[in-house]
Amino acid sequence: MSIRENLEAVIKGIQDSKILEVFDKYYHDDIVMYEKGDSTNRVGKSANRKAEEGFVANAVISEAKVLKILVDGNNTAYEMLMKFTYAGHPVEKVQWCLQEWKDGKIIKEEFY
Repeated sequence: MSIRENLEAVIKGIQDSKILEVFDKYYHDDIVMYEKGDSTNRVGKSANRKAEEGFVANAVISEAKVLKILVDGNNTAYEMLMKFTYAGHPVEKVQWCLQEWKDGKIIKEEFY
């Protein structure tokens, strides 16, 4: 599969609330994830899976709408409108996700 097809599968997994399944399949063992430039406790697949498990345990996604997708070689980005409840509180935000791919998997991911 191409990087674009893999990215589309990741996005569909988010939209279908299959975040952990997508994480296990499409994220590299050496993944580093950044939230607004900070990767504290987000280095490696194990640490990042724990963070994803925390989100999944507390969030119920009601909408995940892609606004833009960019693909350039091993780099991808998408802008998404997300509506969800987190620990019972409604959240609505638009964020960019930038990704670098290696061996068909995401090795670096940044959220803005």
